[in-house]
Amino acid sequence: MISFLFFIFFQVLTERAQQDTAHIYASVNNQIVQTVEQPLQSIDHMMVTVQTRSSNSAEFNMLDYFDQEGPPSVFFTYQMTKEFNNLRQLYQSIHSIYLVRERDNYVLSSNTVSPLEQFSDRDFIEELLQDNYSYHWTNMRIFKEFHASREESVVSLARKYLTSRGESGLMIINVRTSSLEGLVSQKMDQTASYVMITGKNNEPVFASEKEASEKRKAISTVVSDYTGWTYESGLNKGSSFTMLQTFSSVWIILALIVAVFGMLSIVYMTNRNYKPLRALINKLDKISYASGEQGAAERNEFNYIESTVDSLVQRFNLFKSQSDMNSGYRKKSIFLEVMSGSRSLANAEWNVEMERHGFTSGFSKAAVIVISIDKYSDLLSRYREQDMILFRFIIQNMYMELIQKYDLFSWSEWVNDKEMCGFIYIQEDNEKQLIDSILKVSDSALQWIRANLPFTTTFGIGQTTDSVTMLKTSYKKAMEAVNFRLVFGNNRTIGYWETESGTSFELYNQLEQIRSLIYAFHSMEPDWLLKYGTLFEQFKQYKLKREDIVNLLNYFIFYLFEHVHGTILNDEIIETNKAIMKDVIDQFETLEDVQEEILSIMEKLEYVIAEQASKGGAAEIAVKMKQYIEEHVSDPDLSLIHLSQQFDIPSKNVSSLFKEQFNIKFIDFLIHRRVELAKQLLLEKEMSVQEIGRAVGYLNPVSFNRVFKRVVGIPPGDFRREKLG
Repeated sequence: MISFLFFIFFQVLTERAQQDTAHIYASVNNQIVQTVEQPLQSIDHMMVTVQTRSSNSAEFNMLDYFDQEGPPSVFFTYQMTKEFNNLRQLYQSIHSIYLVRERDNYVLSSNTVSPLEQFSDRDFIEELLQDNYSYHWTNMRIFKEFHASREESVVSLARKYLTSRGESGLMIINVRTSSLEGLVSQKMDQTASYVMITGKNNEPVFASEKEASEKRKAISTVVSDYTGWTYESGLNKGSSFTMLQTFSSVWIILALIVAVFGMLSIVYMTNRNYKPLRALINKLDKISYASGEQGAAERNEFNYIESTVDSLVQRFNLFKSQSDMNSGYRKKSIFLEVMSGSRSLANAEWNVEMERHGFTSGFSKAAVIVISIDKYSDLLSRYREQDMILFRFIIQNMYMELIQKYDLFSWSEWVNDKEMCGFIYIQEDNEKQLIDSILKVSDSALQWIRANLPFTTTFGIGQTTDSVTMLKTSYKKAMEAVNFRLVFGNNRTIGYWETESGTSFELYNQLEQIRSLIYAFHSMEPDWLLKYGTLFEQFKQYKLKREDIVNLLNYFIFYLFEHVHGTILNDEIIETNKAIMKDVIDQFETLEDVQEEILSIMEKLEYVIAEQASKGGAAEIAVKMKQYIEEHVSDPDLSLIHLSQQFDIPSKNVSSLFKEQFNIKFIDFLIHRRVELAKQLLLEKEMSVQEIGRAVGYLNPVSFNRVFKRVVGIPPGDFRREKLG
C-alpha cells in the first residue's frame, strides 16, 4: 500500500514537471533558431551586397568573372582568391566559396579554376540548374573540392547573379555544419536533452544526428520561416526524467504482481537448485579427503566450493606447465640427437616427430643452417644473461618470420648459447631453389641484425640432402663453414662450397717463412712488416683450418721469443708479451683480429729492441729529428728506419737519442702528434674517418682507430659526435 501511494504521488509530480518542461523547451528552441540562422542570414545578406555592388566602382568586383571567357587572368584569379579569403575570415563558418559561369560552365574557387565537368561538385551544380535556380539553404551534404581532399559536411546557399551585360552565373557558399552544431551545443547540454534540425524530406542537418527517433521524446517543435528547417528538441529516452514518465497505474499493478511472483520463485528455485549443489559438495568432499584437506562441515558452502575449485585449477596449471616443459625438452633432445648423429631415425619416424611438435611433415630436399653470434665472449662482458636470452629469442623469431616470407619450412633450436641450428626444407625436389631461398633468408637476416642488434652474426650453410640420416653431414658442413669465418671474416654467409681446400698446403714452407720473418724482425730490416702481411695472406689463400693456424702461430711465438731471449730483451718483457700473445691466439675469432693484435705487440717489441740496442747521440741531431718529425708527421713511411736513413744514423741509435734529449719515446711522440692533428681535422674538416687516418699517416683504418682510442679513450667517430654534438 505504501509503495502504491508513493507511485501515485510521484505520477502527479511527473505530470506537473512535464508541463513546466514543455514551456522551457519551447523558449530554448526559439533561442536555438535565432542562434543558428543569424550567421546564415548574415551570409545571405553579404551575397546580396555583392550583387548590388556597382561594376563601375574602383573597388574590385568579383561579378566581372561572369563577363569573361575561359580561364581568368592570373591577376584576376589572385584578386578573387584574396576576396574569397576575406569573406572566409569575416565569416568563420564558411568552408568554401565558388563561382559558376553559366555561359561556358567554368568554375572559379579559391583553390582551382576548372571546367564544370572536371569540378568535384558538378552533380550538385547540375541539380541546381535542373531545379530552375530554386535558391534556398540546402540539407546537409558531403562536399570535397578535390578528389584527394577530406570530405566535409556542409549546407549550401546558391544565388544567381546578372551582370550589366546580361551575363548570368551562380555564387555558391558552403557553410560547415560543425560550426552550426557548435553554436547549438553552446546553448544546450545534450547529455540528457537533444536538439534535432531537419531540412527537406526530414533529412538531418547535422551529421551527428544518427540516433533513432524512437530513442527520443519530442517536447517542442519549431519550423523556421527563413530556412524552412524544422527544429525539434526534447529529452533522450533512457534519461532519469523520461524513465520516471513511463510509470503509470498499469506499471504499479504489474510491479506488485512481479514482486509476489518473484518471492515465490526465489523460494521454489532455492529449494530446487540446492540438491545438485549438495551433490557437488559431496564430490568435492571426496577430492578434499583424498588430498588430506578439511571437508565442508565447518565452512561456508560457497567459500568451500570456491577454495576447492581454485585448488584444482592450481593443480591443473602445474601439471600443464610440467607437461609443456617436458615436451620442450623432448623436442630439443630429438633435434640435437638427429643433427649430431647420435640417434638414427627413418624418414617416417622423423615425420611423426615433426607432426607431434607442430611442424609440417615430409620433405624432398633439406639443408641445415647454423647462425653463430660473433665475438660472443666480448658480448658477455657487456650484457647480462637475461639480455642474452632476449637476444636469442629475437633472433629465432626474426628467423621464423623470414622462413615464412620465403615460403620455406624450418625446425630450429639453439644448440648452445651462441649458435642456433635450423633444419630448412621444401616439399619440391628442387635443390637450386632451396639453396637460393636459404641465401635470401641469410642475407635478409644479416641486414636486419646489423641494423637492430648490438652485434653481428655469421651464417653457415650445409649441403642439401633428401634423407634424415644425412642431416648430420649437412650439420657438420654448416658448422665447418661457420668456423671458416676466421679466414673469410665474420658478419657474412659462408656456404659449404666455399670451404673446399684451395692451394695445397705445405707446412714446411710456412715454417720457413715464419723463421725468415722473425730474422728480419730481429735484424730490424724494413721489409719485416711486408713479410708479416704476406704470412697472413697465405693463411687466407690456403683456407687453413683453425687448428692449423693456431699451431703455426704458436710456433711463431716460440721462435720469436726464443730468438731474442737473453740478448736484447729481459725475461720479464719476454714472459709478459708471450702471455699476451698466447691469450690473443686462444681467443681470436677472425684472422684480422689476431693479425692486428700480434702486430701491435711486435711494434712495441721493435721499439724496446731499438731503444736498448744503443745509447747516446747529439742534442743538435735530436732537435733536427724532432723538427723533421713535425714537418712530416703525416708521412706513413715515417719510422725509426726512415729517420736512420734521413740522418745517416744507425736505426738502433735513433730511438735512444730521441729519448735522452726529450724524455719521450719516438713512437709515443709520433703518435701524440698524429692524434692531435687527427683531432683537429675531425673538428674542422668534413672528411671521413678513413680519409683523416690516411691524412695523418695511417694507411690502415683499423690501426688508426686503435691508436686514437688508446690515446683519447674513445674512437674517432665518437670523438667527432661528442665534440660537435
